[in-house]
Amino acid sequence: MDEKELAKKRLAIFSLSVSVFLVIVKTFVAYLSNSLGVYSEALNNLLDIVTVLITFLAIRMSTKPPDKDHPYGHGKYENFSAFLETIIIGILCFFIIYKSIVRIITKDYQLNINIYVFIVLIISIILNVIRVAYIWIIANKYNSPAFKADLINYSGDILSSIIVILGLVFAKYGISIADPIASIIVSLLILFFGVRFVIKTVRNLLGYVPEELTNLVEKCLDDFEEIQKINSIKIQEVGNINFININLSLKSSFHLSQVEKIKAKIKDKLLEKIPDSEIFIETSSSNYDSNLEEKIKEIVLNESKVKDIHNIIIMNIKDELHVSIHIELGSDIKLAEAEEITKRIEDEIKKISSDIDQIYIHIEVENNKEEWKDITKESEIFIDNIKECVKDFTDVNTCHNFTILFKDGKYNISFHCRFSNNLDISEVHRQTTEIENRIKSKLKNIEELTIHAEPM
Repeated sequence: MDEKELAKKRLAIFSLSVSVFLVIVKTFVAYLSNSLGVYSEALNNLLDIVTVLITFLAIRMSTKPPDKDHPYGHGKYENFSAFLETIIIGILCFFIIYKSIVRIITKDYQLNINIYVFIVLIISIILNVIRVAYIWIIANKYNSPAFKADLINYSGDILSSIIVILGLVFAKYGISIADPIASIIVSLLILFFGVRFVIKTVRNLLGYVPEELTNLVEKCLDDFEEIQKINSIKIQEVGNINFININLSLKSSFHLSQVEKIKAKIKDKLLEKIPDSEIFIETSSSNYDSNLEEKIKEIVLNESKVKDIHNIIIMNIKDELHVSIHIELGSDIKLAEAEEITKRIEDEIKKISSDIDQIYIHIEVENNKEEWKDITKESEIFIDNIKECVKDFTDVNTCHNFTILFKDGKYNISFHCRFSNNLDISEVHRQTTEIENRIKSKLKNIEELTIHAEPM
């Protein structure tokens, strides 16, 4: 059992002990004095026993871990306990008001007031002050709805004891109606505070979240320049935990390792402003990876003189993108015209994203597409040999999208492999270069070899 739950259970046991003691003593004194005010005090403490037991049960339920039926945990049981508690308080208040009105109508003011009545009520005030202070510390430290409800109840006990004492003092000096009037005042005060809390509790059970909380989340997210758009914010309060689900669109071309760092920074910021929260962040980017490649392809192939494009490599270097592509031009294209074509392509690609800093365009002469034969499907052993060269650097199961082309005894090979998110670009480049050298030394007649590195 963790520190939080141990503290809450100790408090519940302490409250239960105080309530049992006060019920026994006040019932006895109320019987001797015939004071409706003291009777109402005894009934109020009897209610305390019921509510403490409900709270104790709620704590046991709310500490159960999440399961398939309760994916957000069992914290709602604690909210339900607070709701039930305030309803019971309201019923008792109306009962006390009814009995007080009956006594006023019938003028049944027979009281037997002595010093012991006042001693018991003063002891009750002292015990309740200690209890309220204890509950206030625990309720604020752990943000418990059930104990916040108890604060209303036990604070009302202090106030009601003071009012009952005043009523008995007036009654002792001949104003007998003061005793039932004191009971009515106490009940109305408890009802007032109880209604305010029950409204908050019902809202919580119905999924209500204060607008201020959503605004606070939005304000925190506004501080992150990497966020392009906030798609949705969904918040659910369960017990004392806020479950915050956020869907974001990030600006283009962040690799997975960067995305995870951004998400971690967002979570730290939110937890600083909204403690006791579970935060879930989903991200997307309209211009990331394959989408960015498709946009580049579209731009290049819109150039009428470009015959084909291949080997698109997107590199992220210190939050800037470097793009490398190979384009094929006809053999009749002059160098000056080729320069104009590549300049137009570069200008259009840079319009895709402000993160694109450098563009490297390699010009090749158009190949006869009929000369190369795709032998990927019948090259299983060939691919296994390639994976054997990769195994010392990364999990070979992450290697995919193999393409094996053959022409005139030469091979053109390309494939994708995933590497650790924590590797920097220079280390990835070193490893892919070593993989290429191993493959070329093991598998002869390789004319071109391209490895596309991806994050895990």
